[in-house]
This record gives sequence, structure tokens and C-alpha cells, in this order.
Amino acid sequence: MRQMKKDMGGAANALGLAGLIMAFKLPVRLQLLIPAVENAISGNAFRPGDVIKTRKGLHVEIGNTDAEGRVILSDALAYAAESKP
Repeated sequence: MRQMKKDMGGAANALGLAGLIMAFKLPVRLQLLIPAVENAISGNAFRPGDVIKTRKGLHVEIGNTDAEGRVILSDALAYAAESKP
């Protein structure tokens, strides 16, 4: 897992663009959400079959523990939907 960093590229790009927008004080309303998660191996890590409750209140069964990005993306989208554009 030491070399698995390609999935961070999109977040880094978005963060860089947000930094430029702020530096140039562009007249736009920007809300940047970067869902991030630590993918660590431990005794309390998700296992196939675990059921978790999302921010929206839905319960999701973890079928593949490599899907953590999709789980946190759903929480970020639910959070974004709570605010007004």
C-alpha cells in the first residue's frame, strides 16, 4: 500500500485550483469538499458483511473493503446537499 497514491491526485488538483481561486480573489463562491480516509489495517477495520450508517441515514453493507472511497464519497455528497448553492 506504500505506493498506492494515485487516488490522491484528483484531490490534490482540486485543492491546488481552490488555492489559485483564493489567491486571485476571484468573485466566486467555492465550497471544496475532499473526502479523505485512512486505509489502515487493524482489528476495527471494515470487514465484508459489516453494515454502516451513512451521513444520510442509509445503512450500507460493505461487500468489498476496497470500496472505502465510494463510502466516503456518499457522505461528502450528502453533506454538500445539505448546504445551499
